[in-house]
Amino acid sequence: MSAIQTDLLFVYGTLRRGSDHDNAARLSAESEWLGTGTLAGTLYRVSWHPALVLDGEDTVTGDLLRLTDPAASLPWLDAFESCGPDDPPPHDYRREIATVLTAGGAVKAMVYVWNLPTGGLERIASGDWLEAHA
Repeated sequence: MSAIQTDLLFVYGTLRRGSDHDNAARLSAESEWLGTGTLAGTLYRVSWHPALVLDGEDTVTGDLLRLTDPAASLPWLDAFESCGPDDPPPHDYRREIATVLTAGGAVKAMVYVWNLPTGGLERIASGDWLEAHA
């Protein structure tokens, strides 16, 4: 993955606050929760996890975090998102910088974006994985 450009991370699925996934707890311990945010895109259900594409006009809801030590957290996050150096291409996700809208204004944050075709995937119209997954 590319060099670290920010310590802000936007998560929209199994890593969100309120998720019961083990890695959500790990990420919580390695970051500061800054609040909820949204971005423009489309959210899909892959199976037990969602996929985000930045195309589309839906509003995707997630959590904005500040990583305590990005150099320590990003390697395991990349591996979790199947886009680490040991993952064979094509990678499921890619880490990008996107504009996230928050109560305090727009910020640039890293986000893991789906890197594979979306044909046959169910669109989550609400844009909220925790609501759709409940």
